[in-house]
Amino acid sequence: MLTAAIGAGPRVADTAAGIRIEADLPAELTEAEHAAVLAALATADRFGHTLTRTSEFVWAEISREATMTTTDSPDAAYRALLGHTTTCDACRAGAICPDATKLVRVWRETRG
Repeated sequence: MLTAAIGAGPRVADTAAGIRIEADLPAELTEAEHAAVLAALATADRFGHTLTRTSEFVWAEISREATMTTTDSPDAAYRALLGHTTTCDACRAGAICPDATKLVRVWRETRG
């Protein structure tokens, strides 16, 4: 998802706790790219943003304890979240959006 959002392949590390993904951010992000990055990060168990003097990147961690389901519920919940974040003015502006928060919670609950 991060590759699709920013056009560059992320770095992936397999750790004892799970999988860590880091992606360098370009100097400028369009609104659509910004929304896509946020949507990608929302799929992780933990995520963040690091800014140093020489680099800027986002990171996401997926726990080994996360369970996978075979139902369509997580897929439908994720599509609802993605659809909201790409059309919501608050989400696109990077503001806190209570609707997005609820949709993330529902999506995470459906994952198991």
